[in-house]
Amino acid sequence: MEDQSHNISSSHGAPEPDMDDILDLTGGQYARKVEEDEEDRRSYSDSLEPSPESEEPSSDLPPPPPRGPLPVIPTAPIEEEHDIPTSPYGPPTTTTGSVGRTFLAQFLRTEVVDLLYWRDIKKSGLVFGASLFLLLSLTVFSIVSVSAYIALALLSVTISFRIYKGVLQAIQKSEEGHPFKCCLDSNVAVSEELVHKYSNVALGHVNCTLKELRRLFLVEDLVDSLKFAVLMWVFTYIGALFNGLTLLILALISLFSIPVIYERHQTQVDHYIALISKNFNNVKDLILAKVPGLKRKAD
Repeated sequence: MEDQSHNISSSHGAPEPDMDDILDLTGGQYARKVEEDEEDRRSYSDSLEPSPESEEPSSDLPPPPPRGPLPVIPTAPIEEEHDIPTSPYGPPTTTTGSVGRTFLAQFLRTEVVDLLYWRDIKKSGLVFGASLFLLLSLTVFSIVSVSAYIALALLSVTISFRIYKGVLQAIQKSEEGHPFKCCLDSNVAVSEELVHKYSNVALGHVNCTLKELRRLFLVEDLVDSLKFAVLMWVFTYIGALFNGLTLLILALISLFSIPVIYERHQTQVDHYIALISKNFNNVKDLILAKVPGLKRKAD
């Protein structure tokens, strides 16, 4: 009995455990884990913040340049793109070596067409009148006399104008210089490339003409040779009625009149030309069918 009472008294006499000790026993491990996580989070955030030492600029580095407009760096001049003049006769050639020649050919062709179609009445009238006057003068005088008179007329105009400008400058005490300075400074030389180009073109036409004449005179094709003979027979009558200058005058008048007439009455002219061509072809076929040996051989 004494032993049991001693055990009970010893159990009742022991001090009661504290609440903090109970919490430590039950959740101490969880609390320590939470505190460790918070410390890791603080250390990570502290590592992301820049240190005050790194924010301060180093004294060894040069100071930053002052703010202001950026300097302009010179660049190579940009070449302007020039538009190649177009023409109603086809697209221009864009090859570098042939741009100049193509432009010149298109320019000359356009100028000739404008003259023949009287686009500019003053310019066409001036060219037509001067050309007709020259041809009419050649019918009266020789070509030497006409050339000498033309040269004297030009010299009279230029010398008179030169003297007039010289006297005017002396009176006004001005220093304008020679009145024909712009014309004297301009380049009037004919390039070798242009000469070679047109020489090759002329040589090609001459060779083709020689081959065609050889074919006609040596009667390679009987029908073509007979046509050529009839054409020469017609020219004998034309030569008896007109000389070479008269034919040139008629050709000049035709050049400045037929294109305008055809442009204004194209429908009627095409109709009559088709009728004439049809009748001529019928007569030619009839003759070729009647005369033996004149029909062309089938190709």
